[in-house]
Amino acid sequence: MTKKLLLLAIAILFILPSRIYARTVLYAGAPITVKVAYLSPTEVKFVDEKIVSIIMGLPAESISLQNTHDSIFIQPLIPDISGDIYVVTASNKTILISLTSTAPQLRDRSIKIASDVTTTVERIEKINRAGLTPAGLIKAMILEEDLDGVSVRSSKQTIIETPIKLTSHTVYDAVFMRGYIVELPHENIDIKAITMRGLIAGAVHNGRAYFVVEVYR
Repeated sequence: MTKKLLLLAIAILFILPSRIYARTVLYAGAPITVKVAYLSPTEVKFVDEKIVSIIMGLPAESISLQNTHDSIFIQPLIPDISGDIYVVTASNKTILISLTSTAPQLRDRSIKIASDVTTTVERIEKINRAGLTPAGLIKAMILEEDLDGVSVRSSKQTIIETPIKLTSHTVYDAVFMRGYIVELPHENIDIKAITMRGLIAGAVHNGRAYFVVEVYR
């Protein structure tokens, strides 16, 4: 890591705005990652869908699950839980919720899932009001923070092939910006030599690379 990039990564840690516990995710067919914590509750609310049935993809004794017509309340009963929940809605959608374990203070306390155009407009308004910048998105990715209006999901997506193949494991979708978190195969990678379409910011921290690209819609 160069001195310049190290200073950038360190500076990022000190200027992140206060945590926002509720976030909105726009459902577009991909699995939705929800961060949960042992014995801590998480609410998943469907903004424009009604729940018809829920199919568990993990042992019933590992989780406490309650639901209303449009919300699910999740509380893991074992540490380091990992698994899937399939939610069938009245509009015949099957929405896959993929649970990943984290520390209680980093979990999703409340997450809203929506799929209509109105929600996209609302996301854009929230992002604009927050004044989110590429550097701000990198800060959020480094600290695994949730930002209102920004959708977070797991994704094994190859973002570049040369000079070295890099595959992201997490994507932060901020409508007109997209952030990628990449596990670096080794430390001797100069990200200043990396080019990709729409790249507007990048940083390295603790063996990971963080890239932000402009989204052309």
